[in-house]
Amino acid sequence: MHKFIPIIFFSSLFFSILVSAQTGNNTFKGHIKIPVLKEPITRGKGYNKDRTPIMHSDDPMAAPPRNVIVSVHPLSFDAAYEPTTDAFMTQKEQTFLPLVLPVTKGSTVYLLNEDQFFHNVFSLTPKARFNIGRRPPGNSYPQKIKKSGVIRLGCDIHTHMAGFILSLETPYFQRVDVNGNFQLQQLPDGRYRVEIYHPQLKKVTATIELKGGQTLTKNFDLSTRA
Repeated sequence: MHKFIPIIFFSSLFFSILVSAQTGNNTFKGHIKIPVLKEPITRGKGYNKDRTPIMHSDDPMAAPPRNVIVSVHPLSFDAAYEPTTDAFMTQKEQTFLPLVLPVTKGSTVYLLNEDQFFHNVFSLTPKARFNIGRRPPGNSYPQKIKKSGVIRLGCDIHTHMAGFILSLETPYFQRVDVNGNFQLQQLPDGRYRVEIYHPQLKKVTATIELKGGQTLTKNFDLSTRA
């Protein structure tokens, strides 16, 4: 009977080491500076030519700073993640809102039509191709996201429309606030690859290490990445 004790002991020790490698309560925060984009995001562009398109400043979810996504990807351990809940991408005034929707890989995104006319949603992104067909006002369509990376969306009725789903294999991500700030909390000890994404700018990456419940502040300047 005693001969099994070493096996149990070392198994428990291995489990403890594995768990301890994923413990910690670290914070990663900072500020992201983005440039003044050459073409502001508009709603209704190419439609209702007798009216002035609504500019992005009228809707915070269309404002460029709100569509900067910060994600941290563990390098020293495998992080478990669940499907993102309440993942909605709407079509409103011929605009995808939000412009960028971050979700975990495997999530179901609900595609909504809040306009008073038909819309379509399709993707030609390799390994993430789909076409939900033309949908009437008030329609909601569930689409499961099986690929990681950027998935570009379009509408075959209104060709000026574009939206982006950012599918991530990490539970640690955040949309920056209106001032360009972010703060990711309760991060386990370990090394991470930081990725900063905006569809109109070149992606920025960096490597960080967190341990011992620390707060790491790091700022990024995207104005040179346009």
